[in-house]
Amino acid sequence: MDELDGFSILLVDDHALFRDGIALALAQCAPGLRLIPVATLDEAQGWLQRAGADVDLVLIDYRLPGIDGLKGAVGLRAAFPQTACALMSGADDPALPERTRRAGLAGYFHKSIDLQRLLAGLRQLAAGETCFPSDSMAPDLAESAPLRELTERQREVLRRVAAGATNKEIALSMGIAPHTVKNHLAQAFERLGAANRTQAAAMVRDDQHG
Repeated sequence: MDELDGFSILLVDDHALFRDGIALALAQCAPGLRLIPVATLDEAQGWLQRAGADVDLVLIDYRLPGIDGLKGAVGLRAAFPQTACALMSGADDPALPERTRRAGLAGYFHKSIDLQRLLAGLRQLAAGETCFPSDSMAPDLAESAPLRELTERQREVLRRVAAGATNKEIALSMGIAPHTVKNHLAQAFERLGAANRTQAAAMVRDDQHG
């Protein structure tokens, strides 16, 4: 039996494409998982007030409109102590996972994580464990030129390329359309002076291990 069978997650993220992409990917890989997508902290609070006992985990985005998601998660934990909370973020902030741990949350996921590692982390949480990444899960690509010239989204796409993901897998895990992945890659190749994805991926790996 999958640990995620019957597990219920309230996903709080204001980007509809990301919510829909995560929902689709998880439904395909863990059909027994129940995912409830909402856009705001107020919606999450309302859902928990109505059916808090039926929610096992709140997975909340760090950057929500008008509020720090970490502070919001801490507030939810105080109001609904029976429900675990975890943070998800696309920010390249190496201190954020430890801040999340110290705040009493159950886990932290960087949005560049691939689907299989996300599933593994969610299974840890479903088993009552905590889940915090190693530093290598969200490598900082912004330190070296010309990688610092890339946008955060382009760096996220390139991380996944370097990990061996296809455009379709990247699109699903990031909640964006495949043509958007292609656009990010084309712009990144131009800025890096890379001829193709193999060369760009090699540049990313060299930077991570340099």
